[in-house]
Amino acid sequence: MKNLHLFLITLFALVLTSCQFTEEITINKNGSGSYKLNVDMGGMMSTMNGMSKNDSIKKEPEKLDSIISFKDILEAKKDSIAQLSDADKAVINALKDMKMRMRVDEEKGVMLMDFMIDFKKISDLDNIRQKLEKANQIQDNKGKEKQNIENHEIRYSYNKKRFSRSVIMKELSTEEQEEFEASQKQANMFLSGSKYKLIYNFPKKIKKINYSDAQFSDNRKTLIIEIEMDSLTKNPKLLDFEVTF
Repeated sequence: MKNLHLFLITLFALVLTSCQFTEEITINKNGSGSYKLNVDMGGMMSTMNGMSKNDSIKKEPEKLDSIISFKDILEAKKDSIAQLSDADKAVINALKDMKMRMRVDEEKGVMLMDFMIDFKKISDLDNIRQKLEKANQIQDNKGKEKQNIENHEIRYSYNKKRFSRSVIMKELSTEEQEEFEASQKQANMFLSGSKYKLIYNFPKKIKKINYSDAQFSDNRKTLIIEIEMDSLTKNPKLLDFEVTF
């Protein structure tokens, strides 16, 4: 229960804390594959450790390495989920096979989270961030509250000739735009210095990509892109690109 409690507290801290993000996708020949989002919160842990040095009460440094299945969260929150609309239930159930690995070593300033899920087709990952946020509302007993305003959607596409990561900007109302800008202003205070890294592994060699700063593995089957997080929040379309095989 202790690990589950820690999971619920730290889940989706990626939205509001200064972290290093690594999104890794591996695609198999048949189009299925795996998704992993690594969130390195070592910087936040170091800050917390610095603050704790001033505490009069000394605590034993925490250390853990555990894997938690999202099915456990769904089971614990089944009553809340039952009250949702069919559309929201579909979003939540799409994450039922997700697992999270939590690694913490306070003494060494280590705090890592890995969100892992397999997919049958790449489009299953469309708007994965919004799906995670909806799941967070469920675990926090806020299932009926509206989600944070987003000004874009992310969609993935893959076939034998092409892969694309498409960023579609949304039209927001005046009220939604004001709410979005307020939330971004708050988030940017934490995101300064953070980076977002993509590592995409394909079953075929990459011939070309319409992204100037992309890097490749020696066999050209792995694509690597890294970008400053504050730049990405200001312009999500910086990670809108197409790969040709």
